[in-house]
Order: sequence, then structure tokens, then C-alpha cells
Amino acid sequence: MSIESTQAPPANLTSSATSTSSATSTSSDSTSSDSTGPTTTRRSARSGRTMTPSVTHAPPRPALDPIREVKRHSIHWKRKVFHVLGVGAAGFTYALAPVTKPTALLILGSIAVVFVFLDLLRFKVPALNKRVKRDFAPFMRDYELDGMSGSSWFFFAGLITIATCFHPAAALGMIFLALGDPIASAVGVKWGKTKLPGGKSLEGSLAFFVVCLAAGLPILTLKFGMGLGPATAVTAVAAFAAAAAEAISSKKIDDNFTVPIAGGAAASLMMLALGLA
Repeated sequence: MSIESTQAPPANLTSSATSTSSATSTSSDSTSSDSTGPTTTRRSARSGRTMTPSVTHAPPRPALDPIREVKRHSIHWKRKVFHVLGVGAAGFTYALAPVTKPTALLILGSIAVVFVFLDLLRFKVPALNKRVKRDFAPFMRDYELDGMSGSSWFFFAGLITIATCFHPAAALGMIFLALGDPIASAVGVKWGKTKLPGGKSLEGSLAFFVVCLAAGLPILTLKFGMGLGPATAVTAVAAFAAAAAEAISSKKIDDNFTVPIAGGAAASLMMLALGLA
């Protein structure tokens, strides 16, 4: 019977295997990295030191002024709602309430004096201007930072329109601004394709005209007792004039000033032509 003897592996072979395993482990440890942070940490295989690559930081961008970011290509819904409520209150009150021309001029003029004074004062008092921009930023356009606000221009236009136009015509001019301008802006931004020379869109101007026609007819027929034919003629001409004024408006020619005057003047001329004054 033969007995097989078990021999241990040569010592040099065991030592070589151990050395290879150790080298592999060291190499693996030296190239391991921590990817949990924004920078990568590596361990040098030669020196054993932890190496952190230099990180290039981009210079901080200046904070953007939220008002200056609101351009004409923005619908700016908060401003539109404020516009409808503020201007609409003046227009519909003058159209529907038993207010005489002198009373309307007195009320609107008193408010205008205070508002326009504060609007101009903010350019002389930086703290006031900063407060206005902070509190009324959602309702302002970028160009109103360095010039009078659209509300001041409306007060001027409202006073001129009430003073110079017939009662129904002046009411139409202010109502057209309250309803037509926001609709024209929204339609122009969302669906405007055909650009007019002033930069506005044909689609927005058509929407302005339709809304004003729809708003003006019931006021002239139900409140002021005009027949449907004359009321349609007066409203159509006034709406066309107001839409044209809105279309050619710009930062230098504020539509809050031109639209009520154009609409009220056109309506007054048509009333004279039809013998309705």
C-alpha cells in the first residue's frame, strides 16, 4: 500500500503571490476616489498624500432686476389685472354712475395730483424709488424704472378726454384702454404672427378692435339710449382709432395716454357727424 505525501508549496511561490496581492490592493486604494462631492479626491500611489484638484470658480453673476426682465414679449398677468381694475374703475364709473363732468374732473384731478407728484418725487428721492420698485415690481414695465409710470400717463389722458369729449365718448375712450389693451397684449404675445410697423401684431390689434366693439355697443345703446345703427357706427370708428393708437405706441409714446384720447376724440367726431351731440 502506497501512501501519498502532501507537500507544502515552495516558500518563494507563496511569497510571490502574497506580494502580488498586496501590490494590487495598494494600487486599487491609490486610485480610489470620492465622487460624492463637487470635487474629486485622489490618493497618490507614490507619496500617499491626498490630492484635491484645483477648482475654477466662475465669477458671480450680477443679480438681475426682476422688473427689467419683464419685457413687451411677456404677458405680465398681474399688470393686466391691475390695469383692468384701475382704469376700468374710472371708465365704467364715468359711464354708468350719475357723475357730471365737473365732478369727474374734480375727483380724477385730485387723485392725479397726488399720484403724479409721488411718481415724479421718486426720481429725486432714491429711498422712495427703491420702495416703489420693491412694492410695485409686479405691476411695472422695465421702461417705467427711468420714466413716469403708465398710470400717470393715464391720469393726464383721462383728464384731457373728460374735459374735451362728450360724456359717452370719454367713457368709451377709458373703457377701451381698460379692456382692449390687455387683450391686445395677450393675443399678440401668444398668437401674434403678422407684425405691424410699430412692432405690434395685427392679431393683437384685431382682438383690441373686437373687444372694444363688444364693450362699447351695450354702453351706448342701454345706458345712453342710442339706436343700434348710430351706436355701431360710433363704437366702430372709436374702436378703430383706439386700436390704431395702441398699435403705434412705444416706450416714448405711451398707449395709456394715446388710447383714451384717440378713442374719445373719434367717438366725439362721429357723434357730431351723426347729430348725436
